Amino acid sequence: MRTSSQVSSSALPVLAVASGKGGVGKSSVAVGLAKALHTRGLAVGLVDADLYGPDVPRMLGLRRDKPATSIRISGFGERGAPLDPVEVDGLQVVSAGFLLGGTQGLAVGSGVAEMLLARLLNETRWGAPDVLVVDLPPGTADLGQALMSLVRRLMVVLVVTPAEVAHLDTGRLVTVLRRAEVRILGGVQNMAYLDCPDCARRVALHPRTPDERTIWAMGVARLAELPYRVDSGPSAEDLRGLAAAVHAQLPAVL
Repeated sequence: MRTSSQVSSSALPVLAVASGKGGVGKSSVAVGLAKALHTRGLAVGLVDADLYGPDVPRMLGLRRDKPATSIRISGFGERGAPLDPVEVDGLQVVSAGFLLGGTQGLAVGSGVAEMLLARLLNETRWGAPDVLVVDLPPGTADLGQALMSLVRRLMVVLVVTPAEVAHLDTGRLVTVLRRAEVRILGGVQNMAYLDCPDCARRVALHPRTPDERTIWAMGVARLAELPYRVDSGPSAEDLRGLAAAVHAQLPAVL
């Protein structure tokens, strides 16, 4: 664990949780993985970088009801006020959802969104985390590209479901990441099955994608198969193996 009072986020190891397809449970995996890494003794910061759909606060039981009348996108000069992360379950959390109220949405262009992402990363009083887990929006759009330029020590865990379209779209993301020489630690197949509470059988939730059309055929390591949980995201036990695999990779970048 780091002991300095403040560490520049640009120098921290950043673990991005990403997918080429929405609706695969990426945010649930990001939150669960951050918690699982914390239980392994790491100081973890969690950045909700899905600026247009910031669901992490609600997943952690946090809400803001008062609508925002303005948002400081970037702290220029001496008037720029740093952000303080919210501590939840041992995690240091920042999110655009903390800056908006209720059902308010963020309607800004990509340039402004990138500035807000930079503020969440670089203008937060992180203290001394060992790693930042960043929940990225789905796809290959501007915020993912911006993250690559903002941090020097970036790793990615990909999230898919067994559905062919999830593998297809995330395969496109694999191509983008490899072109940018970003390290891909591996992938997680989420919602891979349902443990039937009545028959004690594993029930497949998607038609099986042919092996040659999966991201595994592109050489992405399969780190975990996670079940669908009706009332919650992946449990700590579900993520134990994934957290161990990710933790084992961190010494190479710490």
